[in-house]
Parts: sequence; C-alpha cells; structure tokens
Amino acid sequence: MFQLIKSDYRAYGFTYKGLFVSILNFSPFWLVVLYRFSHGLYRKKVPLLPRILRSVGIICFGAEISPGAEIGPGFRIAHSVGIVIGPGVKAGANLEVFQNVTIGGRDRERNGVIKPVIRDNVSIFTGAAVLGPVRVGNNVSIGANSVVTKDVEENLIVAGVPAVKIGEINIPHSLRSMGKVI
Repeated sequence: MFQLIKSDYRAYGFTYKGLFVSILNFSPFWLVVLYRFSHGLYRKKVPLLPRILRSVGIICFGAEISPGAEIGPGFRIAHSVGIVIGPGVKAGANLEVFQNVTIGGRDRERNGVIKPVIRDNVSIFTGAAVLGPVRVGNNVSIGANSVVTKDVEENLIVAGVPAVKIGEINIPHSLRSMGKVI
C-alpha cells in the first residue's frame, strides 16, 4: 500500500513543502491516500471501516471512490468534486481523472466483464463517463463530456456522445517496446 501511495505522490510532483501546503488546502492527493487505505482494509476484509473512509471522501472531497475499485500506481485526481468510481472497476497505472467523471457499470455483462477495465496511462477529462463492460486500452485520452460505452483501442483520443475516435496518440516504436510513454 505504501509503495502505491509513494507512486501517487510522485504523480502529483509535490515537493516536501508542497506536500505540507496540500494538507492545508485539502489537495485531491489526500483523497487518493484515503482511497488507498480504504482499499487496503477492504482487501483484508475489515468490516465497516472501508465504508466509513469512503464516506469521509464524499464529505470532505465531494467524490465517491469505492474501496472495491482496483486502481494501479500513479493515480492522480486533478479536481475531486463529482467523481464517482464504482466497485469492481479495474484501472492500471497512471490513471488521471478530472471533476465530474463517472466510471462504473451498467449491470450488463460481456465476455465475463461487468465493470470497466482501464489499462495504463489513461486520462479522463471533465464530465466524461466510462460505463459498462468496456475495455480502455493503454495511452488513451477521453475528452470532456464524452460517454464511453464501447471498447477503446490503445493510443487513441476519443470524444463525443457516444465516444468515437478523433485522433491518435503517436508513441515512437522504441518507447513502446520499453513500456514507456511520453
């Protein structure tokens, strides 16, 4: 758990002074830390406490991140208000979300998936929704106010209702093979 928090801290790019200031201004970083603790307790099957921590997130940050969601290292929230991430959501490394983003299921199953599965290096911008049994590939940018209800391939920019491809993210082949992104 502490390794994940350390990678989240690096994603925010704080200095030690910045970390101190972030305590005073309720930085969304602390919502990520709250989620990490609630998820850790949830995985250890500790009763009630994960739900209490989730409620603290709702009260203090205006965001609901289920302890049952699995989010990889480097999780970054730009603005916390209105974010909802449901139970069973799986996200890889370096997920970045902005305000009013919803990630959750639609009570439908497809290929054994009910909730969204999001790979690495994905940014989901203001007001977007990722709903249902969808898979979002690596290096994807989801535009503001978009609604994703179908799978999104790697290295794409999608936008609209429903979300469609509007561009590509070009990553040099040499970086792709090393697993690095720009």
